Amino acid sequence: MSTRGFEFSYMLGGETGNLRTLDWPVVADTVGYKKGDLLVMTSSGKADKAATSTDGTVFAICMETNTSSVASSTNFKVAPVSPHQVWKCSTDATAIATSVVGYTDTVTIVDHNTVDANGNSGGCMMIHESGTDDDGYAVAYVSFQVTTWFGGT
Repeated sequence: MSTRGFEFSYMLGGETGNLRTLDWPVVADTVGYKKGDLLVMTSSGKADKAATSTDGTVFAICMETNTSSVASSTNFKVAPVSPHQVWKCSTDATAIATSVVGYTDTVTIVDHNTVDANGNSGGCMMIHESGTDDDGYAVAYVSFQVTTWFGGT
C-alpha cells in the first residue's frame, strides 16, 4: 500500500503551518513503533498503539520510527490529534463499502496503521474523501471526531 499508517494531509479550515509535536512516554513494545502509528492513551498516561476499533480514546499519531524493542517510558515524538485535522491512511479493501463521506463518524481501524473500509460500528473517524493507492487499495482521508484532547475518555 502506498501509505504506511496515518499521514497528515490538511486542516479542515484551510489553516497552514506545522503540526505540533510533543515528546511523550510510550508503553514497552518488543517490535517498536513506526511513524504513522495511531496511538491511544493508557490509564498510566503513556501512549500505546491502537488495537482494533478506536472508540474515542485516540490520542496522537507517532511521528518517528524505532523498530527495535522499546522500554517502558521511552519518549517518542507524537502529534496530538484534533477534529480539525485530516489524516490519510490506506484501508484493508479496494473500496470503502459502508461509510458515507461526511456522515459516518463511526469508522474503525483494522490495526494501528490501517483503516477498516467496511467497519462503521464503534469507531470515531469520519471520512472526508477517498482515493486509491498504488496497490489498488482504497485510501481514506479521515478526521477523528472524539479524541483524548477533545471530549474523549
